[in-house]
Amino acid sequence: MNHVPDQNAPEFAIDHFGWLDPFVPNRWWRGGWLQTVSIKTLRPELTPDNWPGAQPFNVPDQNTPPDVLCGYYFPTRQPTDRPATILFHGMGGHALSGYMRSMAEHLLDAGYPVILWNNRGAGRSASKCTGLHHPGNVDDVKLLLRHLTTEHPQWVQSGITAVAFSLGANPLLCYLAESGDESQFSATVSVSAPLDMELTSRNLRRGMNRVFDRYLLHRQQKELLRESADLSARERSIIDNVSSVWQLDDQFTAKRYGFESAADYYRAHSAVHVLSQIRTPTLLFHASDDPVVDDAPFLDRDWQPGGPLYPAFSESGGHTGFLDRRGGRWHENAAAKFFDAMIDGIKRPTQ
Repeated sequence: MNHVPDQNAPEFAIDHFGWLDPFVPNRWWRGGWLQTVSIKTLRPELTPDNWPGAQPFNVPDQNTPPDVLCGYYFPTRQPTDRPATILFHGMGGHALSGYMRSMAEHLLDAGYPVILWNNRGAGRSASKCTGLHHPGNVDDVKLLLRHLTTEHPQWVQSGITAVAFSLGANPLLCYLAESGDESQFSATVSVSAPLDMELTSRNLRRGMNRVFDRYLLHRQQKELLRESADLSARERSIIDNVSSVWQLDDQFTAKRYGFESAADYYRAHSAVHVLSQIRTPTLLFHASDDPVVDDAPFLDRDWQPGGPLYPAFSESGGHTGFLDRRGGRWHENAAAKFFDAMIDGIKRPTQ
């Protein structure tokens, strides 16, 4: 069961940032499940084919032969001094998922160039990668940053920010922790991040959450079992026959990366254990009625009002939904404003 928010819930991003209003759900999309499903109604117009100056790009890794990871760069319509923002998708998504393009539209309107990124083996990179993505893979974040700064310095000459969705936030947060003061990001946003992967996986097996567990499992199986993936016949059989995300990670993912069990793997890679090492200003969205992510990592943490981590906590919003009363997306509206605040030096929360 999720915790019930009380007066001490970590809402101080709302309390201290004047531009961040409390979330009020759309009257027709109330409750965690409806809020979560609402992302299926997104119909962004942005595509690489209809945006002036949009460019696909490839990032080869160091393997022989190399895996080739892929992304898209979208410049702003007018000259800008805002940093480029990398968007990282969640489990089973890809660079051109609706929620990715919707966020991109909002950031472009606010003057932020956007980079839509495919995790290894997702989207356009599926046929170009034999390797597999996993949520503890910080090396691919480093690979992308190194490529951008060396091969496309003009894209990132004003700096780099990031928005990461769901499980896609875990490697980003782990990168921020590992890099500390040397982080290449000036500010980041996470949306519905499962900070504790073990708790999240257990939560998915409770009650109606099993429906979402099956959905996420199917999406992950589809990505893993692609023809190009470097898997043994035994691994393919395991992936094809598991019945939950926990089983997938316990029987395949953990073993693949040298761990005895899913619990061991989760403890080694969950961002919750390294948050205190992060030095980059980061806004973290979470809803109490999220059917995927439990409240405990948010409510049990002693957040510091002076940052650099700023939790934006709401009673409703589901998992990456946050469809507000005006038909907009709370996290989309706030992301660019947060970046503006951090970059332009607008007063941050006081101690």
